[in-house]
Amino acid sequence: MLKMKFTKSTEDIIADFRGLPRTVTPSSRKPPTSIENLLVVLKEQYKLETPSPERSLVENWENVFGSSLAGRCNPVRIKDGQTLIISVTNQTLRSELQFQKRAILNRIQKLEHCGNIRELRIRS
Repeated sequence: MLKMKFTKSTEDIIADFRGLPRTVTPSSRKPPTSIENLLVVLKEQYKLETPSPERSLVENWENVFGSSLAGRCNPVRIKDGQTLIISVTNQTLRSELQFQKRAILNRIQKLEHCGNIRELRIRS
């Protein structure tokens, strides 16, 4: 007789369907991690409490772009520590921001932890 191997989740679905007990593994016997411990691990792993250019940009986005533009564009990522990639909602806005690029870059560079940003790339 050929015995097929299934993942634990597939075996659990089959067990539920057939009214059988679910598969018990060492990891399924462990108590769940508390949300407080999980948050501590995530804060440490992703350095969420550490000041960073990304955090500074997010907190000051409306100050840099103004209330009329801030909701229509958003930061995507900082590439190589010095190029900020910005996503915009349409081509017209992209063109408008291209004309304001130098002024926007100056405002960004004045933010705490953002002095190393030397270039803006605007994409729609």
